[in-house]
Amino acid sequence: MRRAIDKSQIELLCNACGLGNPLQEPQAVSGGLLHGLWRLNTTQGTFALKQLNAVIMQKPFIHDSYRLSEDIAQAMASQGVPAVVALSCNGDPLQEIEGATFIAYPWIEGETLSAEAVEPERARLIGALLGRMHALHLQFPPLPLPEWEHFRDDDWDLLTVHAYDAGIAWATPVRAVMHKLIEWSHLSEQAGERLSHAYVVSHRDLAQKNVIWQDEHSPWLIDWEAAGLVNPTMELVSTALDWSGLATGVVREDTFVAMVESYVAVGGIVQDAGIDALHGVMGIWLNWLVFNMRRSLGESIFDEEERQVGICETPLAIARLRTLAHYAEQWASWIDRWHS
Repeated sequence: MRRAIDKSQIELLCNACGLGNPLQEPQAVSGGLLHGLWRLNTTQGTFALKQLNAVIMQKPFIHDSYRLSEDIAQAMASQGVPAVVALSCNGDPLQEIEGATFIAYPWIEGETLSAEAVEPERARLIGALLGRMHALHLQFPPLPLPEWEHFRDDDWDLLTVHAYDAGIAWATPVRAVMHKLIEWSHLSEQAGERLSHAYVVSHRDLAQKNVIWQDEHSPWLIDWEAAGLVNPTMELVSTALDWSGLATGVVREDTFVAMVESYVAVGGIVQDAGIDALHGVMGIWLNWLVFNMRRSLGESIFDEEERQVGICETPLAIARLRTLAHYAEQWASWIDRWHS
């Protein structure tokens, strides 16, 4: 989320990281749902400053997690992956300045695409990059294994009851699909058991918002904070759905197929059943749903703006889950064409 950033913080950050002298006030960049982002022009160039969410930074070991994600981005970049890597300031990408945590990056000129389906040619480029990353089999011992969230049936009940008591608009419509939430939770947990046999190091959030295009042939991968171990088939399916228009409710088969084709062409292997991967993706969205339901109720937030984001994101997450459930069998058949 966007936070106020003052002159003294900018000066201290510029001195610590050797960014030069600011030429003007930093410009806020819109779009982030968790952190603040600023564009800063200095005598040494243009930089992106990420101001990390203060509440998130209170979690145990979170600083080490961010450092590890930047190590992964650096390792990917060293292997030719177009990863935008944080600037290391005195050997550390994280800078603690006057109670706030910042990460500085080189500014990349270009555009990010909307969540609508892209043309197949762009999907092929992303699929090839994903396949290359998976084929690297980078080793980062000891990386924490992904946690397959266990959603208790009572949790959905309590969250919706509390939301109803608080007068939150999504309470009644979400409660109306509670039986589906319980069903989807069980499906995602069962899929997790089958998907946990294979992991690779990867980006884990390669949606349109995290790719900057300098031109139609030159993507740069940003926001590596979620990087870590992931089941490769699940990430492929999640990424293919994102770039094929999942957010709109209508997924383009030609775009989806183009991404999977290019993934396989560079050495990627579809080793898990499509339906398991789809149910694993459901788990991602269930996690996002719970996070935003809790934000709506005032948990782990910095201010009212974050609570309102949670209120807005909750019905959107429900819509994604409905779409995934409705088309799961059809989309699973698409990926199973390449299932080894």
